[in-house]
Order: sequence, then structure tokens, then C-alpha cells
Amino acid sequence: MTTIAICNNKGGTGKTTSTIMLATYFSTLGKNVAVLDADPQGSATDWSLLAAEANNPLPFPVTPVNKRSISISPTGADIVLIDCPPGDPALIDAALRTADAVIVPTSPSGIEVARMWETLEIITDKPAAVLITSAQLNTTTLEDLLNALDEAGVPTFSNIILARQAIKRAWGTTPLPMARIRRRC
Repeated sequence: MTTIAICNNKGGTGKTTSTIMLATYFSTLGKNVAVLDADPQGSATDWSLLAAEANNPLPFPVTPVNKRSISISPTGADIVLIDCPPGDPALIDAALRTADAVIVPTSPSGIEVARMWETLEIITDKPAAVLITSAQLNTTTLEDLLNALDEAGVPTFSNIILARQAIKRAWGTTPLPMARIRRRC
């Protein structure tokens, strides 16, 4: 079993969306996936409930957890994704202790990038990589972020998640495979 924390100290960076999209992708590969919703706002849990109410449930369970229950591994899961909260040091530390690796989503905007660096500083003993979200290509802010990450030697996913309405509309649904989302944008 592999456990991946999706973590950034700032809210609104795409943690929940990244978690649900990745879980859906791993499910399409035949992996047994579980999502742990460590965010007290419960956004991943709400997403799951809305999809179920629309008779199109997510293909994996979403379980709310706290700092004590986060380390209990879901039975039979190949991949566990933890949707971390923003700005809750105790819960973030518990998630990082549980995780085998960390994904740090951020968009190329000032405050998100500042919190990204803070988040990377607390990840001391796990492999971590930055996932750039809600980006617009050919912008100075994106190029500046890519250059700063490169200069600092921070691993970064080669796929940049562009700002797309289709991604925003996915809330509360079972997301479509990414190829279908791209064609619809």
C-alpha cells in the first residue's frame, strides 16, 4: 500500500480537486483506492456525498479522519490519498507521518507560492513534488514559479494543471477521464 498526502498550508490550492482526480485516475487503472478526508471542512466527503446523491458515486470510499484515526490504514487499499487541511499543524504533521510521499499543489500566485515554500520546509523525511494547478500558460507568474522551483531543485510534476471550467464543474460528480475533459474545454 502506498499513502500519498496532498498538502499545502494554504486553502484553495487544489488539494481536494487533485485528491479526487488522482483517486479517480488510479481507480481507472484498476487500483483499489481510498481517500482520507483530513480537512475539517469535509470537502472531499461533500464531493463524495453529492456524487452519490446524483446516482453516480465515486469509485472509491472517502472517509473523514482526524489526527488519531488518520494512521489507520483502510483495508485492502493499494493507494491511499490524504486530503490535508490548510493551516492545521497537528493534523498536517499526522498526515505527513502517515504518508509515504507528498504532493504539494499550488497555483502560480504570490500567497500560494509563499505557503508552498512553507509547506516544503516541513516535509523533511518524505519524497515530495509540487503540482502546479490553475495555471495559465505563457505567463510571467508561471515562468517565475517554474524557474524558482528549478533553481531550488524542487521536484515538480511535468504536467501542469491548467485553469479550466471543466475542472471546476467536476465538483460533486464522478470526474470524467482527463482526455474527455480536455476535448470538452
